[in-house]
This record gives sequence, C-alpha cells and structure tokens, in this order.
Amino acid sequence: MNILIIEDDSSIQMLLKLSLEVEGYRTETAGSVTEGLKVLLGGRTDLILLDLMLPDCSGFELLQVLQREYRSVPVIVLTAKNEMNDKILGFQLGADDYLTKPFETRELVERIKAVMRRTRASTPASETVVRVGCIEIDRRERSCQIAGKPLKTTSKEFDFLWLLCTNPKTVFTREQLLDQVWGYEYYGHTRSVDMMVNRLREKMKPNDHLVATVHGTGYKLEV
Repeated sequence: MNILIIEDDSSIQMLLKLSLEVEGYRTETAGSVTEGLKVLLGGRTDLILLDLMLPDCSGFELLQVLQREYRSVPVIVLTAKNEMNDKILGFQLGADDYLTKPFETRELVERIKAVMRRTRASTPASETVVRVGCIEIDRRERSCQIAGKPLKTTSKEFDFLWLLCTNPKTVFTREQLLDQVWGYEYYGHTRSVDMMVNRLREKMKPNDHLVATVHGTGYKLEV
C-alpha cells in the first residue's frame, strides 16, 4: 500500500515517513501541492495524508482538485487547525478523516486502517453495480448515473448514495448516516449531513426528489 504524505514541515514529514514504513507501508512525500500532484500522476497512490497549510496552495483547494480528478483515493487531513468550521469544510470537500496535530502515530495508523477497510470493502460481483429506478451506481468505478446522465459526486456523496441505493426501503437517521458514511465516531454536528444532502440535491436536479426527507428522522431513497 502506497501512502502519499503532503506536508511542508520536513521534520513532521520525515517522522510520518519513518513511522509508517515501520508499519509496513510504502510512502512518498511532497512538500507542496505542486509536488503532490506530480506524484499522483504516477498512479501509485492508495491514500493521501494532507496538511492544510501548504506554501503554494491551501489544502482545502487541493481537496477540491482531488475530488474532481482522484476521488477514488481516500484523504486523511492532518492539521493544526482545530476549529469545527474547518473540520466541517474539510469533510464537505471530500476528506475521509481529520486528525488534529499533535497526534499519536498509533492513532494515525488505526485511522488509516479504518479508512482503507471502508474503501476496500468487498462486495459480491453481482452487487458491484446497483440499479434502482432511474439510478445506476457502480461501486468499483465509484460512478453514478441518473436517467442515463453522469452525476459527479464527492467521496461522501457517493458513499451516501450507495448506502441509500443498496437499502432502498430503509430510513436512515442523521446519526446513522454519520456513522455509516463517515465510518467512525464523528463529533461534528448532524447539520453536516443536511448540508451534504442539499448540495447533492442541487447536482441531481430535476431528480432531486429521489433523496427524500423523512421529517423528524432522516433520509431515504424515494423510488
């Protein structure tokens, strides 16, 4: 497994590199967004550790690029920014996890394992592509179409749709969605679910009614 560390502090970069290689991971390092994108072009990256404070570009801006061009590669944000708004924004832009500095290497390793378990969750071949009503969603390609038209999604939006499409009669509470889509104990506000759904519905128009609100509870797929 190859991990790309995008971190401009050379001492932290080296500490992460050595700690992860001891755990058996292969690593590549980059001190800027530009260097990180060059590594990604090589196509060997399985997971990205991303610092938000970089010299040539904000990590938030890079997250947007990653969601457009490399959304199948999970991202764990590592940052000294501890404000809740920064965390929520990171998740909204597609981060799979968020770890505030300073942190224990053991915790980082466990979070990497958790993210990769979710990303590489095995499904039978027959369930790789699911069709529900006018929605066709492909887990292997992480792609989605509605009424034959491609729908561009962030990593979280895709996971949310996959969950609803594979459980079309189930109503999910916001707490359940935080647990199953984000995949770990999440301390943010459930409003982040509503904000993600609102953005997704905008992309889905005129089929935004397919993600139905169950008032007082959460969301379900309306087919």
